[in-house]
Amino acid sequence: MPTRDEAQAILEQLAGPQAVLRDDQWSAIEALVVGRRRALVVQRTGWGKSAVYFIAAKLLRAAGRGPTVIVSRLLALMRNQVAAAERAGVRAATINSANITDWDEIHARVKAGDLDVLLVSPERLNNPDFRDNVLPSLAADAGLVVVDEAHCVSDWGHDFRPDYRRIRTLIAELGSDIPVLATTATANDRVISDVSAQLGVGGTDTLVLRGGLDRESLRLSVVHASGPAPRAAWLAEH
Repeated sequence: MPTRDEAQAILEQLAGPQAVLRDDQWSAIEALVVGRRRALVVQRTGWGKSAVYFIAAKLLRAAGRGPTVIVSRLLALMRNQVAAAERAGVRAATINSANITDWDEIHARVKAGDLDVLLVSPERLNNPDFRDNVLPSLAADAGLVVVDEAHCVSDWGHDFRPDYRRIRTLIAELGSDIPVLATTATANDRVISDVSAQLGVGGTDTLVLRGGLDRESLRLSVVHASGPAPRAAWLAEH
């Protein structure tokens, strides 16, 4: 059974020796790797949500489980995540519109078991070839499925990213022993309830780990201006 010390060691590979594993990070990792549960992590940007799924992915692979599939919507973020994974010794690749010439090679690596993590865009999930020829075997053998920006799975999110509809179907088709992690920094109570219900399988409760979304680098204030000219002057000064 993996320990918190093992998770801490992987975190230091990802983020440097100064990094310290948070209590909620370990709670999520333990739920996924040991309990093979469904979890929703709602934490501010910069909290370390990606560390949770990379550490879980490495621990699951060490236990003989299949690769982790991460649905991520931002191409630049995918590239950063692949680089971060490699620092921790996690073999990762991405399939998206920017690397079409690499798709066949990556598909072959998936079939050969040569990848620990595969990042895909939600649009790829709806691609007929990927959906019919790659996704079924990948979902059946996955050690973990991660949905980043999970608020887009909610009933209002499809207006922003329609292909997130496919994720609902993917989650529903997974076996109950395949853990699922959803992460977001954007979710009110209604969205959390909606996403949690979609993650649940066979009545299984979703573990929800929710923290404060306040960031030290952000400050809100109200300035009372007596008219357009003072307002423009304040903006110019600040």
